Amino acid sequence: MIADTSFLIDIMKYDKDAIKKAEEIEKKGNTIAVTSITIFELFIGVSLSIKQDQERNKINRILNGLSIISFDEDSAREAGKIYAQKRKNGSAIEPEDSMIAGICSRRNEILITRNIKHFSDIEGLRIESY
Repeated sequence: MIADTSFLIDIMKYDKDAIKKAEEIEKKGNTIAVTSITIFELFIGVSLSIKQDQERNKINRILNGLSIISFDEDSAREAGKIYAQKRKNGSAIEPEDSMIAGICSRRNEILITRNIKHFSDIEGLRIESY
């Protein structure tokens, strides 16, 4: 399972639904991974924060022990298709979200996200929310 940025942010904010979802995943014996794209998004937030050291520490704590999946060539090709298809259909998607979706699709992984709308209508993408 791959965590979307929204899921990690909610965990850091002690959102009870996100924490409950993480506990359910752990109880089932599944692991949670994160993409290099999510790390990029999180560190944008750190750089814009007034409390950069505090936010950086929170992020480093949550990333500790998680597998990090890089944005490779196959994922980039898939992300490009996803981004173009969403635009053709008249629905917007952020490039970063298409990259995360591309990674999940290529690896046949479930995406854990609160932002269902961002990832809807992507053929073959499996999503779980909380």
